[in-house]
Amino acid sequence: MKRISVLLLASVSFCFAQDPHGLARDNRSEGTNVGLHFQTNTTSVPRVPTTPRLRPTPTPRPPPSRFVEPHFLLPPNPEVNDYRPVVNAEGTKVVFERYPTGNASDVKLYPTGNASDTKLYILDLATGDVQPFVTFASTRPDWCWISSGGTLTSGPVAFSNNDGIYRVDPSGTPTPLPGTANMIYPAWYPGCQYLAVDVSARADLGQGCNEPVRPLTAKIDATTGAVVVCRLANDTVWAGFPSVNQVNPNLVAFAGQFNGESNYYDQDLNYSWVTDTSTQPPHVTPFDHDAPTGPAFLQKFQARTGWWSPDGKWFAFESNRICDDLSGQTYAIFIQDASGTQPAIQVSDCKWNVQHPKWFPPRNDGKTLLIAPVQPIPPPGQSPQPYRLATFDVSRLVIGTGP
Repeated sequence: MKRISVLLLASVSFCFAQDPHGLARDNRSEGTNVGLHFQTNTTSVPRVPTTPRLRPTPTPRPPPSRFVEPHFLLPPNPEVNDYRPVVNAEGTKVVFERYPTGNASDVKLYPTGNASDTKLYILDLATGDVQPFVTFASTRPDWCWISSGGTLTSGPVAFSNNDGIYRVDPSGTPTPLPGTANMIYPAWYPGCQYLAVDVSARADLGQGCNEPVRPLTAKIDATTGAVVVCRLANDTVWAGFPSVNQVNPNLVAFAGQFNGESNYYDQDLNYSWVTDTSTQPPHVTPFDHDAPTGPAFLQKFQARTGWWSPDGKWFAFESNRICDDLSGQTYAIFIQDASGTQPAIQVSDCKWNVQHPKWFPPRNDGKTLLIAPVQPIPPPGQSPQPYRLATFDVSRLVIGTGP
């Protein structure tokens, strides 16, 4: 029995010394724990701390401007000024004044001088092509829009020079309206049958119009030139630059001033006014309901060249009320609700000197655009740049999300 036990123990010892695959192993390099623990000789390497990657400090974004930036329609041209634009009913073409830089123009004069270098041109917005529209002295255009069945189509263009008011029918040639000498700034009534005009002291209104207080706004026949209404406002104000509300043509806006304590007309002291001709005598009041109706002029309401929006809900105008220019010759454009009860909204920054805003027709993309001439203010010591045509997207302002 003892012999058998020795054989069994020897057999067990032999099995523990086997390789996992049944081969004998050389355990000399494995230390003292033969067959149970394998020790590896390694060298400990100290960890080097990594330098954190520095991120550049982001440049803070400037806050969004509360003003609308101009979108220029033509490349800069140092040889010409482009001024007083109007758009056709389709929103595809623009008629505007163009005159050479450095030459005399009637942009600032009232009543107008006959600046023969100022002529009307037409711009195709799709191609950028510019062509002469009238080949003789021509200023202050307005383009009639014909509304039918919810669709707008382009009608005639009216303009003025020292000879009076002219009419250009589609595909026609300029035709003067008789008896309109010294009338300027024609503005269409709906239907293109009548015009509101700015009448100077030298104009002859004909028999039946004894109106010594000038300038005034009158209504004339757009074919014969005959005076239909001698005075659209009343004799307490000097009235010029009319604009007819296309939804309610009884409302005619004009640039004017109270004449009770003044011996002369000064367009830099204008407010925008509105006359309601549905009553007799017409009801005449400043467009902004907070503006004074008497002789006290307040600069914060200064306004001129106002124009109704196509839907009659808004009114655009130019004003120097906010611009830091002691000469008063730097302007921004504003819009105001048609009732005149809410504060006006400044559209453009004074640095652009924007004037004479007009509205685009309603667009398929839902945007609401103004068009106006822009003259960027030059750095000190430099000459003024020419006027350029630009659009202003006022969509965010007319839906009540503006400043």
